[in-house]
Amino acid sequence: MLGRQVRLHRKAQGLSQEQLAELAEVHNTYISNIERGKVSASAYGFYRIAKVLGIKLIDLFSKLDEENIEEFENDLTDIIGKIRQLDDMQRKLYISAIKGMLSK
Repeated sequence: MLGRQVRLHRKAQGLSQEQLAELAEVHNTYISNIERGKVSASAYGFYRIAKVLGIKLIDLFSKLDEENIEEFENDLTDIIGKIRQLDDMQRKLYISAIKGMLSK
């Protein structure tokens, strides 16, 4: 579950696994192994990854419904891709609208 959260947040930031590894100052294959559930990172490792991703450590531990996570990730990836294709003005408008909808 933690690996899926790392992947979701990494993709949302538009980072490759290699870029995230470099910014978090970990080995290149480390992120891939975390995302695939092949290794268990230390709390400090997850802290460094969360810091690079600009999220709170607790955000990596938030649970998503296991049955819907793949569909959710695909939807987010599709939306992010479409927003990236917009010109700067449109992109800012969409991002501002989304942030406004997410504000509490």
